[in-house]
Order: sequence, then structure tokens, then C-alpha cells
Amino acid sequence: MPNGCPIAPTDLGRQALFAGLAEANLARIAEAGSIIDVKRGERVLSRGDRLDGLYVLLSGSLKLYVLSCGGDERVLRVLAPGDSFGEAIMFNRIPSPVFVESLASARLAFFPREVITDVLVRAPDFTDTMLRSMSNLMHQLIQDLETCCLHNALQRTVHYLLRKADAAPTPHVEVQLPASKAVVASMLNMSAETFSRELHRLQDEGLIEINRRVIYLRSRDGLIDLAQGSLKPQTAH
Repeated sequence: MPNGCPIAPTDLGRQALFAGLAEANLARIAEAGSIIDVKRGERVLSRGDRLDGLYVLLSGSLKLYVLSCGGDERVLRVLAPGDSFGEAIMFNRIPSPVFVESLASARLAFFPREVITDVLVRAPDFTDTMLRSMSNLMHQLIQDLETCCLHNALQRTVHYLLRKADAAPTPHVEVQLPASKAVVASMLNMSAETFSRELHRLQDEGLIEINRRVIYLRSRDGLIDLAQGSLKPQTAH
């Protein structure tokens, strides 16, 4: 539920979705927005819900997931601060196809459709930003689908690590898992046990080093070869 805390336009301007907007437009969006605080494990959105706006995650983390007919959970995305969701539901006026739940205590900002639409008309650059954001999400979902359908568990694990490392602002040799290994495994369509086993296979080969949720990439070239299927791990049977 909204907690009544105001959203400062300067804070709003630091969010990727609203970066570059003129002060007047930032002020317009901030004034119409509302802050929502959620506890760990609290559901923010259910499948079938409709949205008259979009959310931006300010702090904490969320998971987007679907449920199988048997009730098994499949995580599609883990959201970090700065990420947004609900755009497609809002614009297309369709029921939500996913559930959204907090992985940790989180603070979100909600912005009504009317103010977003108004600023889209006023600021063409904002339209470009919104389209790029939704296009990037579509590209990511297609990559995830390709990975889960065409690659084995080891390749899925390697692809994930390389993609996370490449997404960093500067070249990184370490990857911070955004959630528990069970959640990440669900994103890769495998069990937590399988994900843990594949990580340890890579560690045994000297390609990575595991320190809880931090994965250090010791041989990027070796990981790339594995991802492309041109190298077989020595410990594979």
C-alpha cells in the first residue's frame, strides 16, 4: 500500500527509465507517483491482475514468475533497483501473465498510466527510452528461451555467468548472483541441485571460483569455448 512518502524529482531522474527527462516532466511524474513498501515474500502482482500504471523498483529485489499446472514455480526475471515492470500490461490493458513477489524487503514507486502517457506525448525522447527498455526486455526473454531450449545444463550455467559479467558497466571477472541459487536455477529451468553441481564442475576445471553468491571468472576464454560447445569439460562423463 502507498505509504505517503513523496518522490523527489531528483531521485526520479536517477532511475534509468526517467533519465534525461526535463525537470518539469520529472516533477509531473513525481507528483503523481506513490511509494509502496513491501515485506519479504509479499506478493505485489498476481496473474490475472490488471494495472493502470507501471512500477519502478527503488530498493530491494523482486522475482517475476509463473506457476505450472502442478504448482511448480518458474522464475522468469529477478528485478534489481532501477528496473521497471508493468509497461506491457499497462499499455495493452491486458491481465498480468505473471506473478511478482519480493525476495527481500523492497520499496517501489507506482506511476499512473495517465501521467506516463501525458509525458510520452510531451517528450519524444521518453518514448524512445520506453521503447528501448521494452525491446531490451524482449531480447532478453528470447535469449532465455533459446538458452533453455537449445543448451544443456552446463551451457545454460556458463551462458548465464558470461551474460551477467558482460552486463556490468566495466569488464568484470566476478558475478554477484542476484538471488539464492534456487531462484537462479529456476530462471535457468533446472533444479537447484543441478545448478550447484554445474557450478562445482566449472570450479573443478579451474574456470571459476565460488564464494557463496559471488562467482569469480578465472578463465573467460574457457567459459566462452564451453558456451559455444567447442570445449568439453575434463570432468564430464
